[in-house]
Amino acid sequence: MLKNWKKVSLATVLLSGLVLGACGNGSDGEAGSGDVTITYSIWDKIQQPGMEAIAEAFEADNPGIDVKVEVTPWDQYWTKLEAGAKGDSMPDVFWMHSNEIAKYATGGVLMDLSETYANSEVTSLDHFPEELVELYSADDAVYGIPKDYDTIGLWYNKTLFDAAGVAYPDETWTWDTMLEAAQKLNDPDNGVYGILAPLNRQEGYHNFIFQNGGYVLSDDKTESGFRLDETIEAVQWYADLSVKHGVSPTQSQFAENTNLSFFQSGRGAMGFFGSWMTGEMANNDYTAANADVAPLPKGKQAATVFNGLANSVAASTENEEAALKFVEFLGTEEAMRLQGENGAAIPAYEGTEETFVAAYSQFNMQVYVDQMENAYIKPYSAETARWEDIENNALMPVFNGEASVADVAADIVSGVEEVLANEK
Repeated sequence: MLKNWKKVSLATVLLSGLVLGACGNGSDGEAGSGDVTITYSIWDKIQQPGMEAIAEAFEADNPGIDVKVEVTPWDQYWTKLEAGAKGDSMPDVFWMHSNEIAKYATGGVLMDLSETYANSEVTSLDHFPEELVELYSADDAVYGIPKDYDTIGLWYNKTLFDAAGVAYPDETWTWDTMLEAAQKLNDPDNGVYGILAPLNRQEGYHNFIFQNGGYVLSDDKTESGFRLDETIEAVQWYADLSVKHGVSPTQSQFAENTNLSFFQSGRGAMGFFGSWMTGEMANNDYTAANADVAPLPKGKQAATVFNGLANSVAASTENEEAALKFVEFLGTEEAMRLQGENGAAIPAYEGTEETFVAAYSQFNMQVYVDQMENAYIKPYSAETARWEDIENNALMPVFNGEASVADVAADIVSGVEEVLANEK
């Protein structure tokens, strides 16, 4: 759990062995007329203006270098990046995700950024959360510089709350408080549900596991948390919001409408959304006028999952000097403030998060920042996507009301632990 911003020296970061650890769509930015043009590849259209503002500030200080911001939607981003890695045609600088870092940190695909940051006169790894630096480090090398962080909040529809005479959620809310409110707000005959609880890990039941004193993976990444009663109880409580209490849509309903579409059409009184979804809320007329965000409710303790993206450099870049200079700038306070001021994401650089809070002053964005006091890093291993699929597939009958979490826990444990054992 992250209690505070932890200072971390380069010597602490450069770990022996592999240590690893949400977001959108788009069009290309315009390149200028410098001597060198480097590509900066991202996947979120909403964050494009912020990334272009950073690129413009960098170009102003480095007139011989142009930065072209390229946006590829998430669904195509990794396919394109993998093809580029195989064909030595990767973008010069690009976003990296915790689910993918293990794959790209091997085989000489990413450039080691240790020396760049150790020798930097404009920034330092000390300014970033230790867990995020470690997330993108492996085998005595740093393969990604933290870009942002995210936590999860409880969004609510003020109009529906007011109509039902229910007080808005706050830091005193517990699981029981939330359920009681959801039952009062629930009106399925008119297509309105008290809460939105789809089969979702980072924005959903993983938070409840930590709130109940359980875990998803053991600290040494050898065991599944589904061995624990605390984990089983938490996931069952979350699933029961739909299958037992009926205050959430069913999974078949979520297959037809996402939790975001439910919420933005006024058919969900509450929903769990990561901070990276704030731009979606602000850019939608309905949620901009009717919604706000509160802390997650407490179980045995307050807890949220947190994650963060990083900026990486291709080892195959033909513009090494320019790419390294740009990735160094991306980690400066100036660049981080531009990211926050443009509402792109919560900057990972300590002390700049208030820029993101101010960018969305219509919402209670401080909630996301404050929850870092009770944050647990998004569960990860070298093969995160593989065991996540196992967990997800095993829980489908639970969320469809066909089995209990206790019924499928043994299958999750055996499947997840087989993946973990083969990582060693």
